[in-house]
Amino acid sequence: MENTRLATAALCALLIYGCHKDDDITPAELPANEQHTITVNVDVILPTDIRDSWQPTIDWAMSNISKAQEMLPNQINLRLRYHDEDAEDLDQLAYALTHPAEGDDTCHAIIGPYHSSNANTILRYAERNRLPVIMPTCTSAELQRTNARSTYAWFLTESDITQCEMMIALAANNNFQNIALIYSDDTYGQSFRDWFGYYAAEQQLHLAGNGVCAFKDNDDITPFLNSFRDDCTNQKVMICCALSNAADYAKVCKQINQLQMEVILDDNNLFLYTLFADVAFDPLVIDDMEIGFSYAIAPYGSPTYGFPQAYEARYGSLALGGYAQIYDALTLTALGAAHQAVHGENCLVDGKQVVYDMRPTTPGLTDHIRSIVACENGAATGWNLNGLTRAFAEIAGGREITITGATGTFNFDGETRTKILNTTYLVWDSDFVDDGTGNFHRMVKPLVYLSTEGSSTQASTTTLWQMDKKWNSTIEDVTVSHNLPALTDRWAVVISPSTSWNNYRHQADAFAMYQTLRHSGYDDDHIILIVEDNLANDPLNLYPGEIFVERSNDATTTSDIFVNDNVRGNAVVDYHFSDLTPDDLADIMLGRSSDRLPQVIHPSSSSDVFFFWSGHGGSIDGPLWGNEDASKYFGKQRIKDIVTEMNNLDMYRRMMFAIETCYSGKWGEALEGLPDVLALTAATAYETSKADMYDRSLGVYLSNAFARTFRRQIYQNPHIAIYDLYRELFKTTKGSHVSIYNQLNYGSVYDETMGEFLE
Repeated sequence: MENTRLATAALCALLIYGCHKDDDITPAELPANEQHTITVNVDVILPTDIRDSWQPTIDWAMSNISKAQEMLPNQINLRLRYHDEDAEDLDQLAYALTHPAEGDDTCHAIIGPYHSSNANTILRYAERNRLPVIMPTCTSAELQRTNARSTYAWFLTESDITQCEMMIALAANNNFQNIALIYSDDTYGQSFRDWFGYYAAEQQLHLAGNGVCAFKDNDDITPFLNSFRDDCTNQKVMICCALSNAADYAKVCKQINQLQMEVILDDNNLFLYTLFADVAFDPLVIDDMEIGFSYAIAPYGSPTYGFPQAYEARYGSLALGGYAQIYDALTLTALGAAHQAVHGENCLVDGKQVVYDMRPTTPGLTDHIRSIVACENGAATGWNLNGLTRAFAEIAGGREITITGATGTFNFDGETRTKILNTTYLVWDSDFVDDGTGNFHRMVKPLVYLSTEGSSTQASTTTLWQMDKKWNSTIEDVTVSHNLPALTDRWAVVISPSTSWNNYRHQADAFAMYQTLRHSGYDDDHIILIVEDNLANDPLNLYPGEIFVERSNDATTTSDIFVNDNVRGNAVVDYHFSDLTPDDLADIMLGRSSDRLPQVIHPSSSSDVFFFWSGHGGSIDGPLWGNEDASKYFGKQRIKDIVTEMNNLDMYRRMMFAIETCYSGKWGEALEGLPDVLALTAATAYETSKADMYDRSLGVYLSNAFARTFRRQIYQNPHIAIYDLYRELFKTTKGSHVSIYNQLNYGSVYDETMGEFLE
């Protein structure tokens, strides 16, 4: 009886859901022995072809949700309203869904979108009232990372960082030494581009030819494919393809097939294999593929808990990509609504009452879903009809549940409980099968299931290879002597070529490095600081006049340098970046002052020169001269020529480069062979570097781990051994391999210290 009163009273909180049968009855008047329907409006945003493919799964989930509640007095009804993701104006749609008139039109949850590139539009509006946005297939690493603290942004598949890891693991496990990547030049492909070089380096795989290649529309990738010919003769190459739409797979495979036919005719023993990412798990790709291919991988349902088997028994076909995720999205929404009907504003997540500082301050539907997935010691329930029947009954009785989904164990992140941490992946290939009428169709052939956790039916990635940092504790130690003169002075050039608010971290890191050098004994006359200096007074800056590299409420130790400090304060900016050209920077480094360039460095053969650069980089020549959309490289040959000329003119005693950009190893390679020059780079020549200090209030990344660790180490110990500095950089920089270049021409990295460049 008490449970009935609780459920009835809790309807107060759900009147906005529209109790269509009893709109004119107040909760206190509701008869306890009648069934009442609580309608939840769920807006489903998908491309039409994906909706058609997913519809049987949607119908199955909706049927089970309805049947599971047949014996309960208060029932949740999901009213699904579909929107074509490819046809709608998503900005207008998101506004309409988040600014409805009260009543039947109120949106209570969004499922979708399908594409990561569309998600930010929806999430931006959903933040207004923390409307749950449950995304079955949005896997962009950057999207998930920037929404890591959002309690309304639900990701039911791990990011493509995991899928990239799986692809590299498969290549390594199948004895491939040469690997390459073709990725979509869009949001989807970015995750693969960013992490491919990293995982290849972890496994010590060789990037074949030019390594990675962006693909868009009808690009001709023949030059990229031809780069394998001389590089990998008599070898096999695994080409990983991460393309965001089905049509592109056919275009790319046609070009791969053409090259394979040519090398066969040329008696060139180059063997090409392909490994496709999840979008290839699409009927259009499977049916229309012109060539055979080695493997493909896609997020899948959990065979441990029976979803793929049950789907195949029910429909006579395999459950394709996203089927398990859309099933879970619907059932979690319904269970969350049932939980809200019982508990109302009394919502606990991880044992703590949910309350917000900003309106709405009370918990919403998203928090009740979070409460369900956070519980690890409730009544065990499952995704199928029997499991859902028990789940709804337990919730109606005021008891907690621990549910297993179609995708597997609901292991969500510990901070918000909205980001799934375990995903099952199906590795598959295809074959032609006679349908019984003499017609042959290409059919999917499952090979193995993989997951990050492993189980009795799934191999864990850790069984394929160990994910250990392989920094080399035995870097070749050398002692070179160039009869260096006694040190007389030090000079520094600190530059950030970024000018936009979104690239805040680059200028912030440059300002922080300037402050570190000032702390270490440099005066302004010996530091050339080149930044656009437009952040402090940017209209988006919530702290006018101030720039931060780290903000925290817990900064209590002096070791946390620059935490909550304004790194712009008292800095003397010598040049705004947009006023300079690459040739100007060459003149500054070579001491060629002029009316335009009054501030230059004046080092001599007894001077040490420190150079710090923080910005974007590209895969061809490393650091870019401008923002990420800049098409202009500074040039690895240009930096080599500058330093070579400085050496010829006896303009340095020793010189160190610290480069924080994607593909910064390109410059490291260019500087090899020059005497008394050392380069520390945030990434290899084939990797992107990753921002990691995100601030939600400012909406930008504040810093990069490479620059932050560099500063902290030399601030705390100006005489740290270069090897010890390198080791700390390697251990703390995630997602790229910090690299050291030209140590053979510099000296012992164990004996030489940063004291050369710091007082």
